[in-house]
Amino acid sequence: MVETNLPIMFLRDLVILPYNEFRLEISTEYDKTVFNISANTKDGYLLFVNLVDTLEEKPDIISLPKVAILAKIKSSLTLPNGSIRAVVMGIDRVEVLNYIDNDTYLEAFVKQAKEYDYDENEAEALRRMLIRNLKRFVDVSPYMTNTVLGRINNINNIGRLSDIVVSELTLEYKAKLKYIEAFNAMNRMRMLIKDLEKEIETIKLEQDIEDDLSYKLDLSQKEYILREKIKLIKEKLGDTDIKEQDVDNLRNKLNSGDYPDKVRRRLEEEIDRYEMSSSVSPEVTTTRNYIDYLINLPWNIKTEDNDDLVSIGKCLDKSHYGLDKIKTRILEYIAVKKNTKNNNVPIICLVGPPGVGKTTLAKEIANALNKKFVKMSVGGINDEAEIIGHRKTYIGASPGKIIQGIKKAGSNNPVFLIDEIDKMTKDYKGDPASALLDILDKEQNSMFCDNYIEEEFDLSNVMFILTANDGNLIPLALKDRLEIIELSSYTLYEKEEICKKYLIPKLLKEHNINKNNVFISDDGIEKIIMNYTKEAGVRELERQIAKICRGIVIDLVSNKQIRNYMIGADNLEEYLGLPKYNYIENDIEDKSGIVNGLAYTSYGGCILKVSSTYYKGDGKIILTGSLGEVMKESAYIALSYIKSNANTFGIDEKIFKNIDIHINFEEGAVPKDGPSAGVTLVTTLISMLKNTVISNNISMTGEITLRGKVLPIGGLKEKLIAASINNINKVFIPIENKNDLDEIPKQVKDKIQVILVKDYMDIYKEVF
Repeated sequence: MVETNLPIMFLRDLVILPYNEFRLEISTEYDKTVFNISANTKDGYLLFVNLVDTLEEKPDIISLPKVAILAKIKSSLTLPNGSIRAVVMGIDRVEVLNYIDNDTYLEAFVKQAKEYDYDENEAEALRRMLIRNLKRFVDVSPYMTNTVLGRINNINNIGRLSDIVVSELTLEYKAKLKYIEAFNAMNRMRMLIKDLEKEIETIKLEQDIEDDLSYKLDLSQKEYILREKIKLIKEKLGDTDIKEQDVDNLRNKLNSGDYPDKVRRRLEEEIDRYEMSSSVSPEVTTTRNYIDYLINLPWNIKTEDNDDLVSIGKCLDKSHYGLDKIKTRILEYIAVKKNTKNNNVPIICLVGPPGVGKTTLAKEIANALNKKFVKMSVGGINDEAEIIGHRKTYIGASPGKIIQGIKKAGSNNPVFLIDEIDKMTKDYKGDPASALLDILDKEQNSMFCDNYIEEEFDLSNVMFILTANDGNLIPLALKDRLEIIELSSYTLYEKEEICKKYLIPKLLKEHNINKNNVFISDDGIEKIIMNYTKEAGVRELERQIAKICRGIVIDLVSNKQIRNYMIGADNLEEYLGLPKYNYIENDIEDKSGIVNGLAYTSYGGCILKVSSTYYKGDGKIILTGSLGEVMKESAYIALSYIKSNANTFGIDEKIFKNIDIHINFEEGAVPKDGPSAGVTLVTTLISMLKNTVISNNISMTGEITLRGKVLPIGGLKEKLIAASINNINKVFIPIENKNDLDEIPKQVKDKIQVILVKDYMDIYKEVF
């Protein structure tokens, strides 16, 4: 073939190869134009160009392939609808030198491709391999008959042979395109043999899969038929019951639910056991309860977390005043998770007195993060089965509170509050704190296995938040796994702000009182806090405001007349009665042997009055006030320190032999213990022995050693708040607590002169 111009017809889903006939239906105007030009001016010759992108309507000339198939029209028929049905014969591959755009159609300037030489022996070997693989393919393939073997019989030309076989194969469109560009017949043979082998393996794999599916379907069909027969027999006998419907519902729920493979297999076994067991069997209820827990647990159900830091911050600020540490920690967790895509959920423990907002804060954290919330209280629990479940063999067995809470939440990533962990007990029944170790350990809780459920449940997505009133009572092994965040007592200023911004609007809304008709002045709020409450948090304050609201509601209902209510310090007793507390606990009269100590309790800070006296005796020391062992030891240390430094303090050593000393901590009904009363005991004894009055505006806290060193204490914020409320203006604290002063509110530090001491002599020089 010499170089010539021929019109082009594009193919998008059909590959025409040399030595093969194809039937075409020509319907587009472009294809009709090309067909007519080919039939009338080119002796029926035309070019077929295959497009790589089958969706392309108007291909760019530059992107068109450089290889086309030369073909000739053998016959044609014009149909009544105008379409043309034609038979074309592929002749040869040609090389496109240039494409020419003739406005209404494209043509190409082409030339015949060069012939490639090849070794006859190698070609014969490839021909035999091809025929052998083709016979194997015909045997296994449902897509090809042995007529193709008749077509290639006695064909020795490997180029013609390969093109005929490729046309018969059910290869994908793009897989056949590579054969158009393969001018070298030897390369086409190798490609074809490789594709045949691949097709044979694929068909065998399909057949294996179909056989396996057929076997499973046969078993399923057999089981279905037998079950239907059993149902019909029972219906005839009148033996149908609700249990049958229950089994069907359970199977439907299992088939429609998302469960891990192990759990799904376990459920299938349990449902079968439940179905086969007698309705009067004692095991029926046990099995049904077990299935209920297993099928309703949120194995793969989780809620989408809110990761908008701004909205989370606003939500937390709206519900709680202050508490900046915990709010910052939550925002850090969300930011890190968003930045790293890592689900390293923190295990936070909120430690603080009652009423400071630990539980409600956990609820708001769940609300801000768009998580479900569930709470479990472990206060007083002494049986570890309450945590990790009972064995199913026991009568009345049930899962532990962890799994019960997860089921209640309905998702596997809730906020799970474990309340009052400092109040867990331990006895012969077990150690619940140890049971919590695996649950709260990030390295292990992804494989938590409840004794009742007996299947591993992933707790790594759960955000555990724990609460405690006293951090010292949290078991050490448990404490090691927690991120402790202290929520200290509220100051007077903070309580006033919480009352105005949160409590009063909330309670007025709950009692359906118009907020514009009620005004509680600042001095009224302060008097409520000072004289009607005695707490670290705001629970009692909320109850007192609620009492005022109830009084207003009674007046509104009785008089049926709306009026304004102005409540201040002068008329507060009309609603709350006489004051309950007098916070100014300092003695007005100054006496020797009386010193103000500072104590930290689970309800916040308080003033601890320590007084001492002596009388004729033989050197004994008497301690009263419900003291614990630590406080008693502090008293003995204080007396020994004074005796060893009597000359320094100007005290006659002989006096200790002839007197008995009595030390008393006021409010004897309240148990007292802790390592922070040492300096107070030393001061009260020196004051008594020297008959020196200590000002009631002075207070101190800190433990002391036999050498006089002052040791650091805890609860500094609560103690200083108590001092400020009780009109104490000078407080001695250990120098090692200097860093803790950064957390003391400015309103408190402005009212108190804080003196840092390293040794008791620093206090002695200042006080005496």
